Amino acid sequence: MRKFLLIVLLAQLANCQYKPDAKAVELVKQANKIGSESFYKDTIKANQALDLLNQAIEIDDKYFSAYYSKSIFLTTKKDVDGLLLNNQKMIELRPNQPLWLIQRGLFFDIKKDSKQAQENYALGITKYRELLKQKDLNQDFNLRIEYISALEISSQLKQAKIEIEKLQKDFPENEIVQTYAKGYKLKSKAELLNIWRNGDTETKSDTINQ
Repeated sequence: MRKFLLIVLLAQLANCQYKPDAKAVELVKQANKIGSESFYKDTIKANQALDLLNQAIEIDDKYFSAYYSKSIFLTTKKDVDGLLLNNQKMIELRPNQPLWLIQRGLFFDIKKDSKQAQENYALGITKYRELLKQKDLNQDFNLRIEYISALEISSQLKQAKIEIEKLQKDFPENEIVQTYAKGYKLKSKAELLNIWRNGDTETKSDTINQ
């Protein structure tokens, strides 16, 4: 555990010293503007934005925001292979953020590679549990909700429901938490994949109501 905390501390120190290239930052801003104006739905506009983002990455290949924005436009294009390549770099740049491992697992699920999907889910869930052993992080309701989403994506719906109940109990005065706990409906893997295919946010089956 001490070794894990040391790695986190060193990574945070490195991030504090890093400053992205100004030209890369400007290119990402231009790409995001294209996305917001097209509501991230136009594949032609997505290609234009991706060109800008690739330029930004060529200039500064450590600028995480470029990869994050790129993932949004690759999703618009439903380019799973591109998403996997981009996601690998996101994991390298943010090794202590398990969200990207869970995301990688979902991409493999979309490709119907259940073995790789489960391996990444397992790694991500383990990292979340290690992080949440720390008292200060356990009091971060955003991280707790992120963990619940990870459980949902990895089809651990019973455990996700338990975590929602714990969250609601631990933050009784937090309006955001209480609204989430009372109103959010966990989705099955089939529903999540349907959202990927169709952009359908309406749950149609196998939903666990809170």
